[in-house]
Amino acid sequence: MNQQTISDKSPRHLYTIPYLPVLDALDLSSNEIILEQTSLRLPIMINNWPDQYPYIPITAADLAYSDTGLYCRFQSRGKGLLAQYIEDGSKVHEDSCVEIFLQLPGQERYYNFEFNCIGTCDASHRLNREVSTPFTGQQYDHIHRAASERRDVLFERPRGLQSFYVSVKIDFQVLGIESVEQLPEYFMGNLYKCGDRTPEPHFATWQPVHTETPDFHRPEYFQPLYLGPRE
Repeated sequence: MNQQTISDKSPRHLYTIPYLPVLDALDLSSNEIILEQTSLRLPIMINNWPDQYPYIPITAADLAYSDTGLYCRFQSRGKGLLAQYIEDGSKVHEDSCVEIFLQLPGQERYYNFEFNCIGTCDASHRLNREVSTPFTGQQYDHIHRAASERRDVLFERPRGLQSFYVSVKIDFQVLGIESVEQLPEYFMGNLYKCGDRTPEPHFATWQPVHTETPDFHRPEYFQPLYLGPRE
């Protein structure tokens, strides 16, 4: 998808991530009010595979950026809650999981950032589902997280409606961006909610994914997320 096509189909005002430098002065667990009032809120509620997986939880993400990174606060409410993985780089997509995939303009590779409900992360730099470079421990240090559930406790809650949030800050340097002046006009991306081994397996997306079975690793369906002006 070239820039002309993006400009024609997705006006800049449609999906613009606001610049909120004040977020760098706040703890991740205390930025909820600011993000709820001034961020870009994206519902993650498209069920592309209703015949196979009819259930999806209620999920949304609030996005903003600062001089140093991209902020994303996920909130979800649905049937049951599962946290099996505590080590970064684990199969968090099997848990109650939220995800953001990002691609810099003009690049073939993309980044996947996946978080279970306690904040455990699986991240890598990918060409596709099969070809990837996993993040190192040092890179994971630049993915900051705060969650509504304790990070050191694993659990399974199969019954009842359960809610959780995960707030993350992805430092720009893990995307290969060393200064705010190097930021692109936009990122390409998509956001997801899944839970392969939860009581109600589900696969929801922000933007549609036109595949026969669930597959989030499809950058051809990414959409532009513009970065708002810095004032």
